[in-house]
Amino acid sequence: MLDQILTQAVSNIQLVTAVLLLTVALLQLVHIGQTSRINKKLSRAGRWLQRYLNAVFSEETDDEPAEEQIQAGQEITVTAGDKEMQLEAAAARSRQEENMRVSLAHKKLKKDEEILDTVLQEIFD
Repeated sequence: MLDQILTQAVSNIQLVTAVLLLTVALLQLVHIGQTSRINKKLSRAGRWLQRYLNAVFSEETDDEPAEEQIQAGQEITVTAGDKEMQLEAAAARSRQEENMRVSLAHKKLKKDEEILDTVLQEIFD
């Protein structure tokens, strides 16, 4: 009788041990899968962030030549005798330049906000 109980207990211990080992192996596989998925998302977010930073820094360096080209294209040559006309042209040019700068600044802010929203959405998705 005692021998039967001991044999059943030993066989059940082996079964429980086997189930526990299989459970540990399954949990490790799930953990590896989740880690891989998180690493992919972080990698994608890093690429988006790098593209965003590249866009921001390249826009800062591109803005200066664009403004110089706009100013060069809007120069008005007038004779020395037309000082009034020259002042009006300068005022119009400065208003146009200011309007263009404001427009470029708004476009840049809007683009930056869109890129930032996209980056944040990618990070938190």
